[in-house]
Amino acid sequence: MPSNVRNRGYHQYQSRINHLFKFFDDNEPEHQAHNAKYLAVLVSGYLEQAVKELLLKYASQGTRPQIYKYVEETWPISRNMNTSNIDELLRQFNSVWSEQFLSWLNQREDRKNNINSVVRWRNGIAHGQESNTTGVTLVSVKNAFSTVSELILFIESIVQP
Repeated sequence: MPSNVRNRGYHQYQSRINHLFKFFDDNEPEHQAHNAKYLAVLVSGYLEQAVKELLLKYASQGTRPQIYKYVEETWPISRNMNTSNIDELLRQFNSVWSEQFLSWLNQREDRKNNINSVVRWRNGIAHGQESNTTGVTLVSVKNAFSTVSELILFIESIVQP
């Protein structure tokens, strides 16, 4: 696996976000709103990066270097990691993973909403669509981050040989 993928480590990204939640615990509503939007972007980025790293790590294990290189180079530059795109990616690797993911998703009704919301918020923030970010609060982003962290652990458990 190339050093740029190994060194980033989604675990470091997760630790940074946890630290920022503590750091941004401000009582000023205007500060909270701004910080929540910033954290929503980071959480969505963490989701995208962690899924990519886990699947590329899987692709690098026990395969020919040419196959890994193909998977790495054809990975979409930017892909919204909403639940349908995650399902599609997992299905492309292994249809059983997709089934397991959908089962995991349906075990709690808030999972799908939390994951899709953080991706939608990020897109709204990135494209200056403030009307799409009305539900972005520190509490809602923290809930989404918790779900995303659970998802990453789940994906990590199913892709490990």
